[in-house]
Amino acid sequence: MRHGKPKIEKGLRLNAEEFGVWVKKYDASGVDTDCFPPQLAIDQANQTDFVVCSNLPRSLESAEALGIEYVDVCDSVFREMELPYARWHLPILPLIVWPLFFRLVWAFGYSANAESFKAAKTRAHFCAEQLNELASIHGTVLFVGHGSLNWFIAKYLKRKGWLCSKKSPRKYWEFSVYSSPATQ
Repeated sequence: MRHGKPKIEKGLRLNAEEFGVWVKKYDASGVDTDCFPPQLAIDQANQTDFVVCSNLPRSLESAEALGIEYVDVCDSVFREMELPYARWHLPILPLIVWPLFFRLVWAFGYSANAESFKAAKTRAHFCAEQLNELASIHGTVLFVGHGSLNWFIAKYLKRKGWLCSKKSPRKYWEFSVYSSPATQ
């Protein structure tokens, strides 16, 4: 499941260096308490036996908003894939442009101030393996994760034979249910 909507200002115009400061604020931000999870997400969360979150506030606060009383695993390995940024003072662009630009150049090897694309993919593969192992031990596992990391984890789980009827969650509070090849 993707976390809830973060509580952070988004309608900004920034240079690349200011974007780097914004990314740090984003990682420290919690969820907007005015944007409640849909009942379907709450119901899905309450059907799980084991809960995994990243150590970022938006993941932990999302679990709390879903009614989760105890997070079984909270680990930085499950954090979002880092966004690189630069120390440029020009150009000044709308905030929405910078994540798209830096995700693109990151995929082609630019990783200033962030983990490399290769390292992030390796970490996502490790996360998928961890979730696979936790599911084999505990049954149903809820992972309250992040957009890019969720996408890569889904890709790795599908390679291992896991089935899912939907795409990887992109929107806030969106989720997908994966079934293990062992349960099919």
